[in-house]
Amino acid sequence: MRWFSFAHREPWHAGEQEFPRYRWVIIGQVIAQQQAAPFIFAMLGILLPAMQDDLAFSSVQAGWLGTARSAGNLLVFGASLYLVRFSPIKTFNAFILVLAGALFVGLLAPNFWVLLLSLAVYSVGVSWGQIPMNMVRLQWIPPREGATVMGLLLSANTITQMAGLILLPIAVHHVSWRVIFAGNCLVLVACAIGWLLTAYERVAPSYAAALPGGRGLGSAKTVLRRREFYLLGFATLGGATTFMTFMLFLPTYYTRERDISLQTAGFITAVVQLGGLAVNLAAGMISDRLGRRKPLIWPSGLVLPFLWFLMLAPLPPLGLGMVGFVLGAFAWMPFPIIQTIPLEIPGLSPSDRAVGQALQFTLQTSGQLVAPIAVGAAAAATGSYHTALMPLIVLPVAFAVCMLFFPETGPRGRAARPAEARATTSTEVVSRGE
Repeated sequence: MRWFSFAHREPWHAGEQEFPRYRWVIIGQVIAQQQAAPFIFAMLGILLPAMQDDLAFSSVQAGWLGTARSAGNLLVFGASLYLVRFSPIKTFNAFILVLAGALFVGLLAPNFWVLLLSLAVYSVGVSWGQIPMNMVRLQWIPPREGATVMGLLLSANTITQMAGLILLPIAVHHVSWRVIFAGNCLVLVACAIGWLLTAYERVAPSYAAALPGGRGLGSAKTVLRRREFYLLGFATLGGATTFMTFMLFLPTYYTRERDISLQTAGFITAVVQLGGLAVNLAAGMISDRLGRRKPLIWPSGLVLPFLWFLMLAPLPPLGLGMVGFVLGAFAWMPFPIIQTIPLEIPGLSPSDRAVGQALQFTLQTSGQLVAPIAVGAAAAATGSYHTALMPLIVLPVAFAVCMLFFPETGPRGRAARPAEARATTSTEVVSRGE
């Protein structure tokens, strides 16, 4: 098959820079795949009422479906120790096919338990696929563009989710939720074919360690001694747990307890994504220009609890939409930066960084596993999603608290470190043969 694949044509000549223009072909496909992969999870709140009507499951079981979205993260750290040893290009494509296969099983699900299993497997594909994706980023994205590219990726993500939240409430009145699963499955298959034909392993001198032969267990020992990944994990635990749980149950809360139509509820949650779109690209670019990361993270921890409280307040739909826009901006603003920071932590090899991000995802998962089940059970016990969701509003404070103990990793922050510290870091990497 090698003879017809575009992936093996050299796209640059020897005189060009270390990061060629062809990188945008790879980056563009990564961005496209990252829209298709979590789409069903992002739309689960909109699809949930139709699923419940079709398969007749309870609010508690709905919480289990929400938890299934994060099941793969639970084992992602252990998986990373081995996945860093394989070709990131091939492994990345394999997980795209895992996603397509899991969706195919899900759309045929005859009962709740088959659907739950398919979404759990789908979660494995989404979360474990981040490991080779991060290795691909190290090969193809220059450090100076790290936050900007992550802003592009998350901006595209918010556009996709916003469109879905507006259109799917209309679509579910005309087609089954299974048809939506099938459409997403076909998109993932197309992504896999495009990746097979165009993506290839890029061996750059300073990034050779990102290729097969990663240190695996050695990386784990290094990462477990670094407090940075623990702080990032707990920061994202607070912000992501509240965001994902609210986005799962808000449509149900609005339709059942506020007598707001599903279309209007979908529009309100779409406006949250619109606020994220407004800030995602700008946050990455501003952070790269400032050369600092922390100033775009900690403010969200102070503002978000109040904004989430307002989303549960008895405001009219227009007021909820206005609050949702501001909330979306603050909810998304830290994430282009947080996903860039692991690439900048000094003294680590590419495999260390991939394993470190896996540790971060594992810590983040603890909240995302427990919260949907707890909210579903509390809603069933009290008869109120308002009461069940209210305790979660304090969790985003973790953004501010964790940043108090986190070192600045942006270019200006690194430049401010003593020269001897930088020299020590370089010596560490060389002594490990990286």
